[in-house]
Formats: sequence, C-alpha cells, structure tokens
Amino acid sequence: MIVLAYDHGAHDMFQRIKKYLEKNKIEYTECASPKYDPSDSFATMAKRANALVKKGNIGIYGCRSGIGMSMASNRCKGVRGALCIEPIFAEMSRKHNDANVCILPCDYICYKRAIRIINTFLNTEFLGGKYQSRIDELDN
Repeated sequence: MIVLAYDHGAHDMFQRIKKYLEKNKIEYTECASPKYDPSDSFATMAKRANALVKKGNIGIYGCRSGIGMSMASNRCKGVRGALCIEPIFAEMSRKHNDANVCILPCDYICYKRAIRIINTFLNTEFLGGKYQSRIDELDN
C-alpha cells in the first residue's frame, strides 16, 4: 500500500496524484487533512505516515519545497525519505539506499514530472549486496 502524506502546500498536486493512483488501481491511504488547511502540520502528518511506512508500506510525501517533509520523515528510525526532484533521484534512492519514502517538492515540479518520479520510485528495486551495509548503519 502507498501512504500519502502532504500539507496544504502540496494539496492540489496530491489531489491529482490520488486520481492517478485510483485510475491505475494502486491502493493508497492518506495522512492528510481532507481539505486545504494551512494550519495542518506536516510534522504531525509525517508521524502518522511514518508509523505505516515502518510496517512495510511505501510512502509518497509532499510539501512546497519537500524539505520540511524530508526532515520530518527522516527523524524516524526505519524510515528513509529521499527528496526527489527528478526521476533519477527516485531511481538511485531506491537502488542504493533502499528509500521507502519518496518526497516531492510540489512547488518545483509539474504534475507530469511528479508522476514520472512516482512511477520510477515504485518500479525500482533495492540492489542489496554491498549497499545493505548503508541501511544497517542507518538503522543502528
């Protein structure tokens, strides 16, 4: 299952992303306010989403710059969030770092690029092997 977490700055982009996921029959849950609300705390949403990611789900998080969600996601042991501004960032974060959260900087990418990033993230496997020691080190 995909876990979506976003704040008011990413609200419009994530409404479109949800439609894309539904159209492609990709199951998701969201940790976000059901309406555009600037008082929403990205930290609170990330905490709820991180709990689901730690259970083996993949996260797609977003905010205006992606920086706030990056900070909030990576404070949680076992959650490896990668700020992805291009599909190659999504690919390399999965292959070499076993990222389990893709973070979108919604003010700096268009919807089409966001979908390319998401698809790359979802369809790239961790290489393991010599890269596993990185993950082991992070999780200690």
